Amino acid sequence: MRPRSSVAQAPVDNGKKPRRPPKKRARGSDVDGNQQNVEVVKSGAKKAKWQPRPGKLAALMNLPLDVLFEVFGHLNPLDILRLARTTKEFRRVLMHRSSMSVWKNARDNVPNMPDCPPFWTEPHYANLAFDPHCHEKECGAPGVRNVDWRIGRRICAKCSKICMVDAYHGESVISGLVPSKYGKRGRLLFYRKDVEEVQKNLHLLAGSDGLEPYREERRAFVKEMETQAIALEAWAASQAKDRSDQLEDARRDRKTAIIERLTEIGWGDEIEHIPYTDDLSHHKLVKQPTRLTDRIWNNIKKDMVKYMEEMRTRRLERERKALLIARRRTAIGVLRSYKTDHLPFTDAMPEPVDFCSFPEVIDIVELPTETEVTEASFADVASQMDDLVHSWRNHIHSQLRARVKDNLVYSGKRRARAERVTPDPLYEEYVESLGVIMDVKGKKKEVSLPVPDDAEIDQMIPLATTVFRCKTCTPSIGLPGDLSDSEYDDFLDILGGRRSRSIPLFYPKVMGHCCLTRSRTLPWDYFATDDPNFRIDFPMSTRTKWNTHLLQVDEEASKAARTVVEACGEDPLITTATKMDELDPRLACLDCMKWSKHEVNEGEVPVFSWRSAVQHRMREHRPDRQPAKWKKLEGELLEESNRNAPEAHKFMHIFDFQPFPPASIIWLHGIEEPVEDQDYYKDYEAPQGRRSDFKPSDSTVTLPMERPSHVPLPGRCFFGFDEYDDDDDDEDYGDYDEDDFYFNNPFFPLF
Repeated sequence: MRPRSSVAQAPVDNGKKPRRPPKKRARGSDVDGNQQNVEVVKSGAKKAKWQPRPGKLAALMNLPLDVLFEVFGHLNPLDILRLARTTKEFRRVLMHRSSMSVWKNARDNVPNMPDCPPFWTEPHYANLAFDPHCHEKECGAPGVRNVDWRIGRRICAKCSKICMVDAYHGESVISGLVPSKYGKRGRLLFYRKDVEEVQKNLHLLAGSDGLEPYREERRAFVKEMETQAIALEAWAASQAKDRSDQLEDARRDRKTAIIERLTEIGWGDEIEHIPYTDDLSHHKLVKQPTRLTDRIWNNIKKDMVKYMEEMRTRRLERERKALLIARRRTAIGVLRSYKTDHLPFTDAMPEPVDFCSFPEVIDIVELPTETEVTEASFADVASQMDDLVHSWRNHIHSQLRARVKDNLVYSGKRRARAERVTPDPLYEEYVESLGVIMDVKGKKKEVSLPVPDDAEIDQMIPLATTVFRCKTCTPSIGLPGDLSDSEYDDFLDILGGRRSRSIPLFYPKVMGHCCLTRSRTLPWDYFATDDPNFRIDFPMSTRTKWNTHLLQVDEEASKAARTVVEACGEDPLITTATKMDELDPRLACLDCMKWSKHEVNEGEVPVFSWRSAVQHRMREHRPDRQPAKWKKLEGELLEESNRNAPEAHKFMHIFDFQPFPPASIIWLHGIEEPVEDQDYYKDYEAPQGRRSDFKPSDSTVTLPMERPSHVPLPGRCFFGFDEYDDDDDDEDYGDYDEDDFYFNNPFFPLF
């Protein structure tokens, strides 16, 4: 044996459990009497089989049945159903007919639940009403909330595509024998297994005496099922509503509890300033239908405090925005005073959006929140208004110049493409003369056309032959708001219809065109804010900064204007629109001559101002199809035209409102005798634009002229018959025009 140490060693803690000593073996003696270690094994001993520990409710089945049924009677049908699926003993007891009272008592615990239909058992009824699983054996998908009571099935959407059939073969035979429901587009749907079972029974009973009783039995079953389905659907709807109300009450209680907790830590005042869009009820942690406990609050407290800090930041932003709006309103008062002092307008004036974008105004409006801003704060701006407005006019003129240059480049490239003839051997030389960039294969050709410089464009813009059109006022197919860049609606000319075109726009009046400072947006885009910087008291309009993206140079109208200027005896290369307005000529359209029915060489012709003449040419005659025939009126013809001219509308502005005729002030504002430049001011853009109604002519005159040979003589037609005097049929409709229905009707606004 090993000698023991005289010094006891301290045990070492190495983190392991100490090993248990081996069991001692019983000592035995051999034949000589020596003791030996021998295991003692008892004969007949077996290893014990492992059994689960009994649960706390293991003794429940040992209770008497009457006591057990009394306990089960206080449960809900779904609880009884789940209990029956727990063990074999529970299933044997609860599925026995003697346990029917348990199911009925559980069903009575559900408010207003209808009695079990006679064709179902109580367990089947409870399973169908409360078990939220797909009842197809192959599926069993959870979360199926809706029950098809008319067919007595709870089927998921995936299985419904397979199990339900419509327009089944032989539907007219079985439609009254199989329960059905309405699917999409009102089609009847049948449960496939029910259809197959009924068809099988009909086939077996064919030709026997039991066929007709079977049909009657099935019809009574379907009728009874439809009756029961109506009551069950109403109960299911009420249950869903009650459940929704319960969840809403739970959410409301949770929100109240969270508000109380937030108020305790100092967020009460901030909660009162939260708008509806950011209300706490919309937060994902608040709208849960779970009662708030101390543990839940400790888990969500950090997130709720973070949310309240965000709400405080948003409130400060809203207050800052409201302050800026109030300061802009004060700044706009300075602009209003300046514009009032400079009536009548002789040039374009900035809108509030443009004025508030001036750097001098921005510096004052965006002063710190604690700084008070009044009208006196804008005194320096008011003293510099002339220079600021002059600088703004130079800026918008440069935008117009750039827009004209872009249109010239685009038009030049388009003409080059139209004139291109690929087989022409001289085409390559022609392209090189224009400054073409080509690759080796001859692709990606880019023509750099000669473009006038800024000085030449500045001389071109004021000419009477430079005509602009607005893409908003000129929809491509006559629809309001079409901003497409497509060419004019030529197909309407082919159909014989009039093309909807805007009134020709000329410089400098085009600088005040309303569409350049308006955005056609829906009302809710600007009703949410009270910012006078953008809002205008007119539907579907908001203010924008002055821009030219809606303007285009109208080449066809420019051709028509050239013929008008030449008919007036002026040089189209130097005559400006302002000079034409000063001359104010009257021109008769000889193409629209209406020959007299009584005199041979006499007819009535419409008379136009030079602006109306350009518009008439574009609407009624294609400039590229026939040369223009104009006659400038002078002397007695001019006096007759002036006598026959109706009173023209004089469009004006009520401050910050859309243009109205003078009569509108009387019934809109109750002003009996409105004073110009006081109650209203004349629109700077007049006499063009503003979507005034198109008039067939300004007036008419009787013009002596030799009757062409192709025009029949008075009282005769080409075939020698007397022409009926249909003067009585031509009723006098005054100034009515067929387009007035669309242009004047308030139900067809053209913005």
